[in-house]
Amino acid sequence: MSNDILQTKCVSCGENANEPYIECCECDASLCTGCFASGQETSTHKNNHKYAIRKNDFPLFDNCNWSAKEECKLLSALSTYGYGNWEEISKMVHSRTKLECQEHYKKYYIENVQFKELKLLPETEQSLFPRIVTPYLYSMDVSTNPPRNNQSDQHLAGYNAHRSEFELSYDHNAESIFNIEDSYSDDEDDECMDTLKVALVNALNTRLRERQRRYEIIQQHGLIMPNKLISWVQKFDKFLTRQKSERLLAFMQFMTGIQFDAFMEALSSEAELFQRLNKLTEYRKNGIRTLYCVKLYKELKKEHDLVLKEQKYNTMLMMKKFESQSPVKSKMSFSRDPQVKKYKRQMTPLEIVDLPGFHLLSDSEKVLCSNLRLLPENYLEIKEQLIAENNKLGFLRLLDARRIVKIDVNKTRKIYDYLITEGFICKPL
Repeated sequence: MSNDILQTKCVSCGENANEPYIECCECDASLCTGCFASGQETSTHKNNHKYAIRKNDFPLFDNCNWSAKEECKLLSALSTYGYGNWEEISKMVHSRTKLECQEHYKKYYIENVQFKELKLLPETEQSLFPRIVTPYLYSMDVSTNPPRNNQSDQHLAGYNAHRSEFELSYDHNAESIFNIEDSYSDDEDDECMDTLKVALVNALNTRLRERQRRYEIIQQHGLIMPNKLISWVQKFDKFLTRQKSERLLAFMQFMTGIQFDAFMEALSSEAELFQRLNKLTEYRKNGIRTLYCVKLYKELKKEHDLVLKEQKYNTMLMMKKFESQSPVKSKMSFSRDPQVKKYKRQMTPLEIVDLPGFHLLSDSEKVLCSNLRLLPENYLEIKEQLIAENNKLGFLRLLDARRIVKIDVNKTRKIYDYLITEGFICKPL
């Protein structure tokens, strides 16, 4: 919507009829105030026609203090500068701030649309309540009819393929609850014994129902094949971290297989949208509205980061040279006082925002990698190696961690302490 469309032309002089202007009630002609005052007429309009004064100072929406004139300026600025450039839009509206323009458009044009003509997106059942149907990547027949001849499948989830049963049932000592009956003699009251037997049978049924419930979960989700489960979880590593995915596996017991698959896909899509929105927000804050500008912005940002890094390095060298030539520093160097601490150069944190694997890190891991000046991919590889060694032994010592990780021992110690604090690994007892 341009400014030419918003303006009304005078039928007499042909110029824009600025507000307030005169609108004829009989022939729908519009006149500027100058032509109307001089009594101008046309072939269809006469100066004795009924008229009305038009001004766009009335509110367009209910319970809103914005005038129709301001609404026209807002929509015109949006068509010119695009959604998100609220700084430029507020300059064109004049009478409203950047935050007011943003909140007003969000409230009356997106969330609470009062006129059907302003609804840009159709509200269908699919758009309001989307149904995500995600098929399984692997056949579920292995759960109902597990393998019997493949030797490599004998130890899957404790399942014995030759006997078509589990090596060790869940709560395998549930039947031993009846051993308590032997502690009572025959002289005990019969009514008391009957009550005790009923209570024992009820307790046994409860434990057997829990065993059957777990077997049904294993069958519904195909957990007999753990290698397939691991490969299924790996497909969410791009947007969901492995730690989050493994914690969500506990919700399998409350859903069917298809429902849980749709649940994981929805969370992965949400994380992907958040990541894209964060990038778009950064671009909009810098006034970027086209894909070409995005490409140019990335190149310029990379060059700016390199220049900034070089400036910090040169500043550090100058400070170090100044302190070495400073008389105060020279006196401290000759001092024998053990309380005088030596100067130690602090490492500047590494900028890892655009590096591969950054989106897989948690907030605390991002800070750790930045302070240790460690690439996200290298940290994830080290983390996986240490967790695998811990799962193999049941614990992990610092000496073993330094043997596995071939980096600086101080960095290894900090990574080791962080993984213990977060519960990924444990120390030996």
